[in-house]
Amino acid sequence: MSRRLVLFAAFLSLFLSVGAHAQQIELSNQIWSAEVIRTKGQPVIPLFDGWFPNEDGSRTICFGFFNMNTQEALNIPLGESNYLETDYPGLDLAGVMLPTHFDPLPPRYRHVFCAFSINVPAGFDAGNRITWHLNSNRQELNVPGKVIAPYVLDEPNSDGRGDIAPLVRLGDSRQAVRGRAGIQYPQVIQSKVDELITLSAHIEHPDDEVWVGWSHHSGPGNVEFTNKEYMHDSGSSTSVELHISEPGEYVIRMQTIDDIAAFEFYCCHTNAYFSIHVDD
Repeated sequence: MSRRLVLFAAFLSLFLSVGAHAQQIELSNQIWSAEVIRTKGQPVIPLFDGWFPNEDGSRTICFGFFNMNTQEALNIPLGESNYLETDYPGLDLAGVMLPTHFDPLPPRYRHVFCAFSINVPAGFDAGNRITWHLNSNRQELNVPGKVIAPYVLDEPNSDGRGDIAPLVRLGDSRQAVRGRAGIQYPQVIQSKVDELITLSAHIEHPDDEVWVGWSHHSGPGNVEFTNKEYMHDSGSSTSVELHISEPGEYVIRMQTIDDIAAFEFYCCHTNAYFSIHVDD
């Protein structure tokens, strides 16, 4: 069993709180195994995926999550059930793009790796924490993010694996980015309920093909995609069409990696985010 899986098992036993529910598993049975995953009624687990240093001396901490339901998607709005807190004075967390929608995902990658990241200053050391609180299906969970050596990530490439994150460019911008911190579409996209929306990205990688996955990151309504994940030819643009069912503010997350199996090695993928304002 890998070190990260052992840590994940320990986390699961430590942080899952008491709560009997039709599909929930009693605390006494909260031991990691495939039996913990149910069709519905289980929580979404917040996960600290690691951190990496930046050239300017700052560090980037990233969080992912694990939906333990095979059929139930959960919406957890920002507030008392979905929030961040830190002990580092003056660190502004208001602009962090916390996910509020959590799809049930295929078993081969139910762990969504580094769904969002937070840049912290050089003074943020091993004694500091950013804690993500995520309460769902009557279970109150939290996980601390920290800059300790065992959790440092290869970013945006891994010499040991000979791998590198795809290079992503959005729209007409000349800016191109590799890695988990990602790239954000430069404008808020304006749309209406049930109007067809097309999002696109140009992706480059040394391999001939890369995996591309699109996700509803945040926003109150339902998002329907024409194609949520697929293999794509490197060195070209890819696009997806979607409809949104309710007005509000939304973020769509795109993740791309050369091979989906590489997620388990914690390297090397790129995130892209699209903000969409939807009117009636």
